[in-house]
Formats: sequence, structure tokens, C-alpha cells
Amino acid sequence: MAVRLLLVRRTARRRGFTGLWPIRCGTRSPRRARLVRLRLSLSKGLGMLTTMKFLEMFAWDNGQGPWAKAGKSGKSTPSKLKAERPYAGRPSGPAAQPDLEDVVNQMAEKLRGFWRDGGGNGGGRFEGGQFGGNGPLGIALEWWAAAVVIIWVISGIYIVAPEQQGVVTRFGAYVRTDDSGLNYHAPWPLERVVKLPVTRVNQLEIGFRSGENGMDAMDVPAESLMLTGDQNIVDLDFTVNWKIANPAAFLFNVADPQGTLYDVAESVMRETIGRHPIDDALTSNKAAIQHEAKEHMQRVLNAYGLGIVIVNVALQKVNPPTEVIDAFRDVQAANADKQRMINEARGYANQIVPLARGEAARMIEQAEGYKAAKVAEATGAAQRFDVQVGAYQQAPGVTRDRLYYETMQDVMTNVPKVITTSRSANGVVPFLPLDRLMKPAAGPSNAQGEAR
Repeated sequence: MAVRLLLVRRTARRRGFTGLWPIRCGTRSPRRARLVRLRLSLSKGLGMLTTMKFLEMFAWDNGQGPWAKAGKSGKSTPSKLKAERPYAGRPSGPAAQPDLEDVVNQMAEKLRGFWRDGGGNGGGRFEGGQFGGNGPLGIALEWWAAAVVIIWVISGIYIVAPEQQGVVTRFGAYVRTDDSGLNYHAPWPLERVVKLPVTRVNQLEIGFRSGENGMDAMDVPAESLMLTGDQNIVDLDFTVNWKIANPAAFLFNVADPQGTLYDVAESVMRETIGRHPIDDALTSNKAAIQHEAKEHMQRVLNAYGLGIVIVNVALQKVNPPTEVIDAFRDVQAANADKQRMINEARGYANQIVPLARGEAARMIEQAEGYKAAKVAEATGAAQRFDVQVGAYQQAPGVTRDRLYYETMQDVMTNVPKVITTSRSANGVVPFLPLDRLMKPAAGPSNAQGEAR
């Protein structure tokens, strides 16, 4: 700006100009007058450009304005919108949407006319000179204005990172959500963009606060002390991992989304712990409590339209109050011993029961085999008796003798026998067990005892 003012000053001196420009600023300094006219001309041009661009952005499209909302029948109500919004009744069509090049040309033409007329006052005192519409100052101003407009238009280009989404607002109202990559929005102050990380998992700590190194945690009793379903108090710390699912809802539906998430998480966990006894939270039912709290939190957040999805809920520390923590630890140790003994008994039972079942099955199989053998033997004896009865009816004497001989054969086969004659019936018959003496295992004492 100082260089341009110096150029104007030197040009005026070469032309011998020492007079004043009649302007409305009340100053008698030619340099200050030229500076004021320059500022006024730039203000006029930029004001005209901003107004026309504003009208172009909010021109009606196919009979609907930017704030038109469909009713139950699916049609907007232009008369109502016209009363609510100043631009609701603007006509649509190509004529209502000037091109950017036309806007720049019109602004340049206005600037030329301004310099030809001497800033609107003075009756064209410098017309035809270097300060006229074709002079160096006018051309410089035209180029400067065009550069400002181009830079202003280019300023709407922005890049969204892969882990982000961009929420575009027009005068504070939501317009759209842009994905990652190169995007464009109307330059400031018409539209603005807010970039939010939608893939990053955030962590909310309740009941404690982690230190800088993540190791030293500070307990917050006002958040961690909760009442259980069996009227006991438990000191519970937990974390909630969450991420943004709907950036527009996250920005506009709730004034403080993270504070709302904090309140919802603490309230839901207190309600969940209040439905369970203290033993569930201290020992075996932590997973069920975490799942139940997560589902309940997600339902409440969806009802608020917060645009947040809960990844998981993790119980970090669950302890009874400090005054009774030793007694609870003794109870936990006893429960652990009980569970250990139960597991050992179950293991022994699992080892013994299969062996007993196998032995029982073996004995049952043996009994079944013995039963089958006896039944078959009895059946055969009965059948043989039926045959013998038929033979006895045909030849009683022969059958009787045969049965006698067969019986004697069966009886006398496995017993020692001594055969004598009738002549030795009255005398003593010496008996020598020759067959026994032939066996090596038989001793003389046994042979003599049997001879007796």
C-alpha cells in the first residue's frame, strides 16, 4: 500500500498538481484524500461482489429455497418460507445466478467509472491523464481486485485427512458432510468446515484419572462409589471407549457431546450396578455387567441423537470400601478355596466314574454270557429228555440199561477203581496203585494213604 501511495504522489508532482480533491471526508490533504478514495473504491467493489455471491449461493433451485422443508405431503410452502427467511421468495433461473467473471467485469467497470469521474466528485478533474480509467493506478487496482477475488475463491479448497470427515456449514447451518480427500466449500464468511476424526477411538475415564505417564492414577471417590443391589457399597472404576459415528449429529444435536457422554456413562453404570449383588461385580459376573452397561449406554445415546457409537465398556477396578476390604478379601479367598475343592472333586469323579462304568459293563457282559450258556444247556437237556422218553416208550429195557451204563461211565471215569473177583471176596486183596506210582509228583506217603 505504501508503494502505491508513493507512486501516486510522484505522478501528481510530475503533473504539477497541488490542488485538493473535493471529497466528503472533510480533509484538505491530497494524499489522504487519494487514500480515502482508494479505500472507498475497494470497499464498494468487495461489497458488491460479496452481495452478488451471497445472492447466488442462496438462489432458489427448482422452486425451493435453501431453508425449504418438505411437509407431510412432500411439498414446501414458499409463502411461509418467505415470511421466515428474507431470501425465500427470490426467483430462480439462470438470470438470477450471475457468473463470477461477470461479477469481476462489473466491479472493474465500476472502478473505471469511479476514476474517470474523480471519485464521484470534482467533475472529472483528471480524466484523460494517468489517473483516469486507463492510467497505471486504475490498471493496478483492477489487477489487485482480481487477485483478491481469485485468492478468496481459492480459499474454499480444503483437504480432509483419511481418518476425518468434514462438516460444512453455511452461516452456521448444516449443509453436508464431506469424506476424506480434496474438497471445496464456499469461501469464508459464506461457508465454514469443521474436521472431526471419525476412526479414532477415544477413551472416557470414570472413577479415576490417569497420570501423564499412564501409570499413576488418581482416584475420584465421588464418581467411583456406587450402591449395589444388595445394599452394599462398591468402589468401581471403569472406562468407556467410543468414536464418532455421525459428525453432523455430534456437532449440532447436543451442546456438549462429551459432557453428555460422561453423564450418561456414569448414570447407566450406577443403574446397572444397582441391579446386581456385590458378588457379581467382585467375582464372576463382570463380563455380563460390562455388556449390559454398553447396550444400555448405546440406547440412551441413540435416543439423544448424539452421533456416538460405544466400542466397549471395561471395568478397571472393583473393590469394596477401604474399611471392609480385608473382610471381603477373606471371603474371596474362602470362595476361591471352595471352588478349587469343587474342581478337584469333579476331576476325581471324571476319572473314577468311567472306570466304574467300564467294570460294570464287563460284569454285565459276563452275566449275559453265563445266562445264554445255561439257557442253551437247559434247552439241550430238555430236548434230549424228550428224545429219551420216545425211545423208552419203544424199548423200555434197552433204554433203561443204556441209561445206567452211560451214567456209570460218567461217574466212574474220574474216580480210582478197584476190580475184584468173587473168589477173593473172603480174603484180603492187596492193592497197589500202580497208576499213581507212575506219576513223579506223587509221594510215597500219598500212595500209602490211598492204598489204605
